[in-house]
Amino acid sequence: MRDRARQRALAAARSRHASPDELKEAGKRVKELEQELLQMNLLPETQQGESRLQRYRRMLRIRSMREEFSATRRLEEPQPVNSIVLSLVMLVASISLCVVCAGGALAGVQVLRQKPDPMAAASGFWDTMVARQYSEVVASYLSPTLRVRYSNGQFEQIAGAADTNYGPVTAAQLLGQSGDMTQTAVLQYLVTRGAHTTYKDTITLVLHGGSWGVDDLGATVDPHAAGLPEPTAIPSPTGPPTVPPDATATSSPSALVSPPPAANERRRSSA
Repeated sequence: MRDRARQRALAAARSRHASPDELKEAGKRVKELEQELLQMNLLPETQQGESRLQRYRRMLRIRSMREEFSATRRLEEPQPVNSIVLSLVMLVASISLCVVCAGGALAGVQVLRQKPDPMAAASGFWDTMVARQYSEVVASYLSPTLRVRYSNGQFEQIAGAADTNYGPVTAAQLLGQSGDMTQTAVLQYLVTRGAHTTYKDTITLVLHGGSWGVDDLGATVDPHAAGLPEPTAIPSPTGPPTVPPDATATSSPSALVSPPPAANERRRSSA
């Protein structure tokens, strides 16, 4: 205790930056503090420590307090996990994960190896033509070259004129195919327009950027190119002949005025 008090006194003196005079009297002040501590009356526990009986009573009191606390607030102990069940669950999860990874890899390889089908593109093209959705035909089924050629609604105008003259497309039956079917596909169809008008049409599909597009329409929107006769023009209504405004100025009066009847009889008698 004396050493600790001496250390505290020195620390306090150093912390407040004592003057030189105070530092000279520091030793004297420490001795005074020691004398004060010796005159203080300390408790017996402080001087001699705790007896065995007191320590035993204190331990019993602490134990009873712990038991009382445990009785009122029971701790939830985790149930032990069966190691066999846990091992089975981990095994099944590992096998499932491996199967899922293998299936995903196999599906990815098949998707990469799978090539687009030109027949499916041609079927969608004719289905859209039958539905008369010509803007969808240009956007989804024509090659980039034809998209530029038939931009600004030109394809819709040509297809609409063909529908008016020959009837809309109602069916398309595949007759034959040629080409390597990997980069180019040439397909021949029997196209039906209206109720009974049929003709043969050959379209060419080309693979561009991983998708098929019609690069040559053939006679799809021009049935006359397949041998159908051109539509007959409707005659315009005719009215009575009109005299041009300058007819009176260019014609003579004798040509416009007929001779009198008496002059006609005189001519007949002289003849």
